[in-house]
Amino acid sequence: MATTWVISWPHYPRRVPSPASDPVDELLRPIDWLIGEWRGPGRGAWAGGFLFDDTMSFSHDGRPLLHYRQQTTGPDGRLSHSEVGYFVARPDGEIHVTLAEPSGITEVLVGHPIEGEALLDLGRDELEKRTPTTDNVTACRRRFHLLDGDLIAEVDIAVNGEPLALHTQSTLHRIG
Repeated sequence: MATTWVISWPHYPRRVPSPASDPVDELLRPIDWLIGEWRGPGRGAWAGGFLFDDTMSFSHDGRPLLHYRQQTTGPDGRLSHSEVGYFVARPDGEIHVTLAEPSGITEVLVGHPIEGEALLDLGRDELEKRTPTTDNVTACRRRFHLLDGDLIAEVDIAVNGEPLALHTQSTLHRIG
């Protein structure tokens, strides 16, 4: 299957991710274990705790970046949180991440894969930008760890300048 090109406004060609046909860029090798579709249960640590189903996907188009999508569903089956973004692999080994949520929060994170382990630890590089009506998130940290074939995803956040605290943790199984 070849890469698909589409014409987008203002008539510049752009690539549509086609992970089956594009080789993984060498800079992505330290985090290529993330590539694929993942699904599994999650739990939240705030507000007395909460449960959700989590789905994540990481794809690539041959460039040194991963396209990221995430969606959670509550126990009642209703869609809840979602986010999209990019994981960009830099020549110096850093991974730069930009994420956006429909709530109005954006994150800019930087980290390094942990050598010899399938572990990516990301911390906040800049203040998150947010819309005026969203929570005052003042810090964020994310960890992705491949453990016995499962993807463990953890998010720590701080609100209103308080210390970072675990917000959510998911254990996801590869589905594609």
